Amino acid sequence: MINKLIINSFFLLISCWVQAQLEVNSIDIADNNLLEDLIIQELLGCDVEIDNIVYVGNVEAFGTFNYIQNDDLCATDFSILGLNRGLLLTTGSINYAVGPNNDGDDGKEWGIQYEDDLLHQYLVDFEVITPSVNLFDAAVLEFDITSSTFNSLAFDVVFGSEEYTEWMSPFYADAFCFFVSEINGDIDPNFSEMPQNIMETGDVLNITSIVNDQFPFGCDIINKPISPWTIRPYSNVFNMTGLNECLYLENQDGILCDAIGYDGYTVPMHFNLNLIPSATYRIKMVIVDGVSDYWAGLDSGVFIKKSDINDDIALSFSWQTPEYSDLGALVSFFNAEMSNDNLTYLWDFDNDGNIDSSEINPVHIYEQAGSYIVNLQVVNNCTGMTESISNEIIINSSVDLNEDVTPFFMSINPNISSVSFSFVNNNTSFLVQLSDVSGRVISEKYATSEGCSIDIKMFLSGLYYVRILDLNNQKEYYEKIIIL
Repeated sequence: MINKLIINSFFLLISCWVQAQLEVNSIDIADNNLLEDLIIQELLGCDVEIDNIVYVGNVEAFGTFNYIQNDDLCATDFSILGLNRGLLLTTGSINYAVGPNNDGDDGKEWGIQYEDDLLHQYLVDFEVITPSVNLFDAAVLEFDITSSTFNSLAFDVVFGSEEYTEWMSPFYADAFCFFVSEINGDIDPNFSEMPQNIMETGDVLNITSIVNDQFPFGCDIINKPISPWTIRPYSNVFNMTGLNECLYLENQDGILCDAIGYDGYTVPMHFNLNLIPSATYRIKMVIVDGVSDYWAGLDSGVFIKKSDINDDIALSFSWQTPEYSDLGALVSFFNAEMSNDNLTYLWDFDNDGNIDSSEINPVHIYEQAGSYIVNLQVVNNCTGMTESISNEIIINSSVDLNEDVTPFFMSINPNISSVSFSFVNNNTSFLVQLSDVSGRVISEKYATSEGCSIDIKMFLSGLYYVRILDLNNQKEYYEKIIIL
């Protein structure tokens, strides 16, 4: 049972690189710790605890995916649509999810019947399958989940299938369900011991944006489980009307994305699960192949991941004007990201490679005037992913720390709104920088002994700092100017 972890590598798995665009990886399902890590990392996040993990199905039917966009193969960016990495459950083999899509009837048949009367009756009741259809080749992932706080989990889901479009039928329809039930008590009024599928077409949260983007004349959503029979286009072959058609994307012969092996798939559908403190839930994710008198083996797969809505790091930082004293220049830094227990903040105030602080909003004293590169690295303790950002800060002493004679003259011409510089030393070159009170460099020029000028007509009135770097002798000089 875990509620926080740091994963240093993305996947410790058996990798199967088939195309440069979609990488799928099988999982060692005997390694329960690895399963637990992946469910937390890719599906749930670190704010929950899980236990009692059970996987039923062939080892080739369950894995992870990682997608990198390639414009030569995909007319649309699959990753921008929300599917860059996550878990993959299939009715056959995860390898058939990978393009190129040059065979319309790909799939793997395991021939293993799946006995689940509740699931069978549920699919019959929603007219996904007929009563005579049997369930085969299921991939089932189950676990218990609890949360110590009110928690809202968001998911992105794409369902793809080789049953599109010539095999769309209730006599052999594949289907995917995400069942939730409450166990060990009755705390949450929204759930009971009876499993409830929270991922039906009527539960899609982003349906309004989908309709507005792709169906300006509207689209009727009929509440059904996710299946090639319940999310389908109009069929010319059978003269059959579509159903929930605005959720469907055509990919015959890889016309939309040849990196994806399925003949059709859904748009990314957003779903949500709200958890109540102290309640214990049982999750059951299942994808299954419906079989009548025909061969089972046309693969379907579901790509599912935790939405990035709450994981995005607003990576930026600012700082206050330095406060000068005999100790040096005291600078207070402010990270734009709100406090988050799942994030670690690593500050390097002088770009020397050493971590100077792990505070969210630290304070640092600079003992010497000069230019410093400040690095902030943020580590997501749940996913192991890191992001970093750097800014330059200029520290100016309230007294002149340089004993050398200043090698330049500076003048402000208010008529033409410029600052002019002339230099005493004729045998060197200079870098001239103008910064605001926060230390941000807003203008810079390289100059020779002939001098230079900086246009200031677009600057706001206020205090500014000038930094002169002697490039030959590597000496720095500072002055203050006030622009009226």
